[in-house]
Amino acid sequence: MALLCISASSAETSDVDTSDWLNITINNIDFQIPPEYEGGRNESDFYLKDTVFDFGLVTLETDKSLKNNYGYESTNDELYDVEEMEIDGHHAVAFYSHRSICNHDVTYLYFESNKTFYALSYDGNEVNDTMKKIVSYSPKSAFSKEKFDEKLNKMQDDYVEEQREYEEAYAYEEGYRNGYSQGSLSHRNNHDDYFAYYLFYRLGKRSR
Repeated sequence: MALLCISASSAETSDVDTSDWLNITINNIDFQIPPEYEGGRNESDFYLKDTVFDFGLVTLETDKSLKNNYGYESTNDELYDVEEMEIDGHHAVAFYSHRSICNHDVTYLYFESNKTFYALSYDGNEVNDTMKKIVSYSPKSAFSKEKFDEKLNKMQDDYVEEQREYEEAYAYEEGYRNGYSQGSLSHRNNHDDYFAYYLFYRLGKRSR
């Protein structure tokens, strides 16, 4: 799990010629993107050109989608830098990683617009003026910087806790399998009772 210091910077947009940019709509918000990303798949909640490691813009409007996306990217072992910034009235944080699956650098830029979070991902190792301009097309942040940070920190904590629970459940499952193969657990009912106890144990801890 990556643990990196976050640096902060100001990232106001500069003049970028958008006369040949394309219009796309995501989550009822109109964005514009450069022509090199034309031909991607545009659904109601995302735009994708090739893969998320090439170019993608997705809305993360539920806690579950934000937790799974941000939680994974913010703890990815391939991360090498993190940077907070303000982009034309939007709070944002960028994660820079070198992804072995595609063998190139990938930037994940998270920003909030009108209380909804978005993830802009692309092949690259910086948040350049073009990417800032894409962000600037959405309504400005409705959260304070404190609320923005609080929300993302909670989503990361929830993701980390969920992964820990998965690992713990997997360890229990492996323990059961090893015991079963050695004849210490003999039938299905033992297995059911075992996991019923496990779930009761977890829920009990949550209720305290």
